Amino acid sequence: MSARPNANRQPQRGATRQSNQPIKTQKVKRQPFDLAKYLRQHQAVLTESFVRLLNYPMASFMTLMVIAIALSLPGGLYVMLKNVQSVTDQWEQQSVISLYLFSELEDTQALSLSHQISARDDVRSVSYVSKEEGLRYFEQVSGYEQILSSLPENPLPIVLQVIPMEAVQLDTLDILESLRLELEEQEQVEYAELDAQWLQRLASFLSFGERFVYALSSLLVIAVLLIVGNTIRMAVESRRDEVLVMKLVGATDAYIRRPFLYMGFWFGVLGGLCACICIVIVSLWVSGPAMQLIELYHSDFQLSSFSAGEVVICLTISAIIGTLGAWIAVNKHITDIELQ
Repeated sequence: MSARPNANRQPQRGATRQSNQPIKTQKVKRQPFDLAKYLRQHQAVLTESFVRLLNYPMASFMTLMVIAIALSLPGGLYVMLKNVQSVTDQWEQQSVISLYLFSELEDTQALSLSHQISARDDVRSVSYVSKEEGLRYFEQVSGYEQILSSLPENPLPIVLQVIPMEAVQLDTLDILESLRLELEEQEQVEYAELDAQWLQRLASFLSFGERFVYALSSLLVIAVLLIVGNTIRMAVESRRDEVLVMKLVGATDAYIRRPFLYMGFWFGVLGGLCACICIVIVSLWVSGPAMQLIELYHSDFQLSSFSAGEVVICLTISAIIGTLGAWIAVNKHITDIELQ
């Protein structure tokens, strides 16, 4: 005869008693930001990115040379324009404004105008060239003495050669041109000419050269962005499985981007350094013939290449371009990986 189980049986010792009270969870204490640790992580990734470039020397070298050539072209043009600008700044030739008076003007009226102009504060001196002096000079220069002597009258006008206070330079062209226009408004003056057309042509050439350098630099910057972006895209694709695993374990996009951004940084810095070396080598190569040409003009001008400050600026710009190209490429590729 089996024993009936006791309905009032007490639970065994050690058994868990259910409760309707909620379970209290412990809050995870957030660790304070450690700057030293953060910098060590970036330093480790920076070193690792450089080592990855060394692991593929041929591919890295070819990419760096393409970037260096693309950056050295606008840099070389900039150095050339800088030297031309320095040469023109050292040219301080005395400008002359020639005033051609009306042919029917008398000598007394021309002399009165000459004294009136020479009294101006912006005029250094005025030279009076009579009709006879002008004819004799023209005969000596042209060699047509017999033809000119057979003319019934002298066709040349009286000329006043005005020497301004300002020397002819690129930054004084506007001042000299204003003076020419003001003198041309005189009643006795038929035409006024400023003998600085060569400098005006040079100023136009330098302005065109500056804009050409800016346009070419913009195009080549875009080319460097595309080169770095394509290189980083292939690097991300070669580490696709690694990126997928990091995404599965909860790695952030910033953590995944970091090594590729530093790779673009290294491409930019090393490419800019190679470009600076190329510019310096080319400058030394052409300095010999250029100095011979300068000596023929008895000038003490010295050719200049990239200065230390310009090298730093070039490296900074190239590093920014490389990092920006890597940022664009890796962001797009990580987004494509997430969508697949």
